Amino acid sequence: MRRFINDQSRGISLEKFAELCGMKKRTFADVFVYENTKLTEQVQRRVSSAYQHWRDGNVRIMKRPDKTQYVDYRKTPQPVIIPHMGITHTPDGFKLSIGPRNRHDYSYSTLDDIL
Repeated sequence: MRRFINDQSRGISLEKFAELCGMKKRTFADVFVYENTKLTEQVQRRVSSAYQHWRDGNVRIMKRPDKTQYVDYRKTPQPVIIPHMGITHTPDGFKLSIGPRNRHDYSYSTLDDIL
């Protein structure tokens, strides 16, 4: 964290990074800048997770119309998963198939196709 804090071109302020970690800037500074508070497991997990998201590019700094800034996660498209219950035809006979399925996956045959 020392190199991250000393980097002037890191792209995020320490206040916004502390907000991303879910802690106050004062707590972040006490642990990493002034080193007068011990590093707890909770702080370590929060900072590690936030740093990983920042390094991977999953976080961006947004600006509201009133010129205040906030931290936002980038939105990545996720497939729509729905519960599925269907019938499949195997050499042993008909089997019930149960489990999650992508909503837009039409490769499964319908009951009319099977019969």
